[in-house]
Amino acid sequence: MKLKKLFINKRIIFFIVISIIIFSVLTSSKLIISNYSTGKSAQIALAKQYITIAEDIANDLDKDLYQTWLTNKEYDENRQDIRRFLEQYRDPINALYVYILMLDESDISKVMVAALPPGVDDLPIGLICTVPPVQVSQAKAGQSYFTEIVKDEHNGTYLSIGVPFYNGDGKMIGVVGIDIDANDLELVSQQVVQSNGNVLGIDILFAVTLLIVVFILNKWYKFRLKLDLQESEKIYISELSKVIDTIKSTRHDLMNHLQVLNGLMDLKLYDKTSDYLKRLTIESKTLNLSLRIKNPILLVLFQSKWELAQSKNIQMNFETDLNDFSGVESMDLVKIFANLIDNSIEAVETYKGEQPKFIRVICKSDGTKYLFAVENTAELSSNEEKSLFQYGFTTQNNTDGLRGNGLTIIKRTVEKYQGDIYFQYEQGKLLIQITI
Repeated sequence: MKLKKLFINKRIIFFIVISIIIFSVLTSSKLIISNYSTGKSAQIALAKQYITIAEDIANDLDKDLYQTWLTNKEYDENRQDIRRFLEQYRDPINALYVYILMLDESDISKVMVAALPPGVDDLPIGLICTVPPVQVSQAKAGQSYFTEIVKDEHNGTYLSIGVPFYNGDGKMIGVVGIDIDANDLELVSQQVVQSNGNVLGIDILFAVTLLIVVFILNKWYKFRLKLDLQESEKIYISELSKVIDTIKSTRHDLMNHLQVLNGLMDLKLYDKTSDYLKRLTIESKTLNLSLRIKNPILLVLFQSKWELAQSKNIQMNFETDLNDFSGVESMDLVKIFANLIDNSIEAVETYKGEQPKFIRVICKSDGTKYLFAVENTAELSSNEEKSLFQYGFTTQNNTDGLRGNGLTIIKRTVEKYQGDIYFQYEQGKLLIQITI
């Protein structure tokens, strides 16, 4: 017992450990995916915001002045005017750099004019920019762009966006670019993650609750399974005991018949011996259900119940179909018919009325539903009719001999399959009909 308890405790610990590992992996995966998607969403949102600002800069830029300066590309007053214009935007929008790029036939962009942070020396005209070739191609196609986060040993980490602009003839003459400090992006991501903290907490609480519910349901299922096994074991033992009693009774009758036959042979009354054997053959006919029912469990059950009824001089007839009734579990079939037939045998055995004692067992299928029924002679009062399917109801000490909880077991089994129970009592006959 201690070893079994230790094994069960190990299984519970193993289940908890595996659940914690799975939960940790899933939670970590969700955090990683959430952080990545949140950072990506913040990056896109921030990029779109600065693209709009770059479009405003491109619209306000003096294109004629810039195009005039492009003819000589000198450090002259025109370049200073353009630079001062860009500086008007850099501080208010909290950008690292605001600049104008020139595109040529290559995939390399070059900085022509830039507004720089204080303390940074002016950039040479035509300095190669770090904008990747993919974004350069987008700009050449007339599209706005934004890069992934760029890591530079001199300028740190930043995000670049760009918007192309055109002269009066519709010819592209440059790209307004803005570099944004990636620290701002990380700040936005942190704010978003913090705002999702409550949601994450609810998710964790939900996952823990789900694990607890699964554990409780597992324990409940095992408990119900144990109860069903105990109930099935009781039915099995009960049926086995009845089969053994039937065998004992049959053996006792057989010994009596053999003694009678032996006495007739000793007296050399051969004709009477032959007649006795013929009557004995007729009376000892066994029930032949093998050609009318395919379910072996029901076949054995009906055979044993028929033998029991014969030993009590009760006529029992069967109406069956060639069906295996696989839609109902075999143990549930036994619960239904064993209790119905046992109740009917007890009721008929103690019946004192004028009706012939009989039992009729019906086990049929109409293609979509099963029809199970038992009809027998019985004697019930009006109060007994009303209490027939109540838990613990019994009339065993009264005239009909019905057992206590058998009908309750039948009712619970039928409800398992969402079936219906119909019973009718009139003129000394009780019919219990089940449709599943």
